[in-house]
Amino acid sequence: MDGKIQGNCTFLIMETLKQLPHNYLVLFAMFNAVGNLPILADLTGNLDKQQRNRMFRKAVVVAGGIVLAFAFFGDIMLRNIFDISTSAFKIAGGILVFAVAAKGVLSGPSANQIQSVSSHNIAVFPMVFPYLAGPGTILITTILLIQINGNLLTALTVILVYLSILPILYLSPWVEKAIGKLGVMVIARILYIFICAKAVSLVLSGLHINL
Repeated sequence: MDGKIQGNCTFLIMETLKQLPHNYLVLFAMFNAVGNLPILADLTGNLDKQQRNRMFRKAVVVAGGIVLAFAFFGDIMLRNIFDISTSAFKIAGGILVFAVAAKGVLSGPSANQIQSVSSHNIAVFPMVFPYLAGPGTILITTILLIQINGNLLTALTVILVYLSILPILYLSPWVEKAIGKLGVMVIARILYIFICAKAVSLVLSGLHINL
């Protein structure tokens, strides 16, 4: 009996370790922190280093809190409050995520909407909405929760992604200089292409189509 329990625990740990990198890469690609570096640099261009880092920390904490809430309660809201089936959510979420990613591939992020935003408010809008906790990110988080059926693993994925995004934000001026604006654009579009493919697979999964 003890051997069987130990075997089940080992299997569960191995499955978790196998699933975590996949979930991390999908969610990290949806955030597209590297692709958003030019906009984030513009948003904080008039701040000194200390103010900029404080703004980044606030944005990451707020965005992380929002996405973690969906990691724990998204499934409850989906099934019990809105009474939406998993298949319907995958189809709708896949279409929306595809639209967001396709727009990123074709045009890239736009800075037009941020010109009149006060520096006191940028940590929430537009840093959190729509860049660090946009609808695509929330949808992907909820879908990951449904697919793996585990709050803790989804929450761990979210925490790891945000912890890895914060250093990128801190180093944004140097990262952009190191790879250049062209490099940022190329990386952003490659990540968006992967997200487009993931969105299509979500729709097919919702339709119960296996290719």
